Amino acid sequence: MSSEYKIKLRWLIIISTLIRCIFAFNIELGNDEVYYFTYAVQLDWNHFDHPPLIGLLIRFFTLNLNWINEFSMRLGAIFLAAINTWLIAKIAGYLLNERTGLIAAILYTASLYSSIISGLFILPDSIANTFWLAALGSMIVVVKSEDRILKDNHLILLGLWVGLGCLSKVHSIFLWLGFLSYILIFQREILKNKELYLGLILTAVCFLPILFWNEEYDYITWKFHSQRVSFLESGIRWDFFAQTSFGQIFYNNPFLIYLYIIVFISLVKNRFKIFDVPTKIIWLLLFCSLPIILVTSSLSFFRQTLPHWSGAGFFAMMLIAACWIDRKLDNDNIIRIRRLLNFQLSFVLLIMVLAFATIKWYPGNLFVKANINEIGKGDVTLDMTGWKDLEKQFSQLRNIDIKNGKMKESDALIINNWYPAGHFYFYLSRPLQMRMIAVGRLNDIHKFAWMNLAIPEIKPKENVYFIVASNMFQDPSLLFSDLFEEVKLHKTLEQKRSNKLVRKWYIYHLYNAKSAIGNKHPLLYME
Repeated sequence: MSSEYKIKLRWLIIISTLIRCIFAFNIELGNDEVYYFTYAVQLDWNHFDHPPLIGLLIRFFTLNLNWINEFSMRLGAIFLAAINTWLIAKIAGYLLNERTGLIAAILYTASLYSSIISGLFILPDSIANTFWLAALGSMIVVVKSEDRILKDNHLILLGLWVGLGCLSKVHSIFLWLGFLSYILIFQREILKNKELYLGLILTAVCFLPILFWNEEYDYITWKFHSQRVSFLESGIRWDFFAQTSFGQIFYNNPFLIYLYIIVFISLVKNRFKIFDVPTKIIWLLLFCSLPIILVTSSLSFFRQTLPHWSGAGFFAMMLIAACWIDRKLDNDNIIRIRRLLNFQLSFVLLIMVLAFATIKWYPGNLFVKANINEIGKGDVTLDMTGWKDLEKQFSQLRNIDIKNGKMKESDALIINNWYPAGHFYFYLSRPLQMRMIAVGRLNDIHKFAWMNLAIPEIKPKENVYFIVASNMFQDPSLLFSDLFEEVKLHKTLEQKRSNKLVRKWYIYHLYNAKSAIGNKHPLLYME
């Protein structure tokens, strides 16, 4: 019987991986994805926004940047999503049985966050989630196993998993918060294990690169993120809270959230007991789930937060729900439960198909009615379409400019914000071997302040290009009049979808730089 569940798990992983590969190959990169490409181009011990492992992951799967396209960029996320599906199945199987493992794998695949947002798109979460799940697995072994050597080994491994998780995304530190809180309340005897402290030391050692890098750059990462989570906003923002709450519900699949609520109510009624699952395991999983969800939700009362911040917190709920479903299965409801799980998977596939069709073929702008000068404003689907077409049109225009003597091949592209600078770098600057220089405040240009250090600066009297889209228009005359003697609109390019105009690209020539631009210490961009 057990082989049946292994076969089903194998096919679940294979089919979901193939589907992700198809989508990855046919959709252009989003604004976060192209931005994290810079982490792979310019490796460092830490970066302005996040730790370094996402850059190493991209570099590995792009064969040291020798195979660069949308598919290779996302291959790391797709590969780790498959690993994570297997990993959560193994953890659930250790808790109960292989059928529980298959149920947990289905729940993982049915989550939009784990299956698409971090399982298809290349984000820090893509690699952080693997270490998060590995840490949950080690915690469960420590709490459940009677083998002293195995428990001790997994205490050390726990420190490694959390440390590597922090090198992917620092929110992984919530795992230690959850585990230590559990120990202090339920199993204080674990405090006597020296391996617990070795694990904590191992996490601290992994954190050293982040610490040393931030010490060199005046702790700029922490200052940036502290601004994002500050409670100093005036009054409670119910609109922010609503955005985050509905975002968390949608990202994690509304039907799964409904299931988690039912399971949680059942736990409360039964004093946090599920037949054959030790109560201490349920409490451990709740301690590793609820804190990050509650913190994200609480912050959203005061600041605009992103729903995926709490995404990993739902993994423990998946394990609890898988155990609960497994214990509820009998001959009377097994068909109903099977249909429910299949429906969860169908919902994710439907969302993927609808999103793909909208991005590729929706005629015109999605739910947006902007004036002609701001066409496309608010249309989020434009993040992942039109960039290859822009590359083709701009390359032709640039070649004509160079041929006519209006611009030189060495003339740079200037940008003033990390978005859409990531797209310009990936789709224009890199393939056209064109310098791209960032100007502006550090909170606007982010990693590109460090990218400037590796690029020859714009010299006095040099000319540059500036490209601005209609959906995020900024007047370059106001932005660059103090840096260049003349700002001139050169050409307007159009982006169409299903023969409908969805965005305009305004190509500007900026003539005669008044002084050198670029190649200065990143902290100077804070001025």
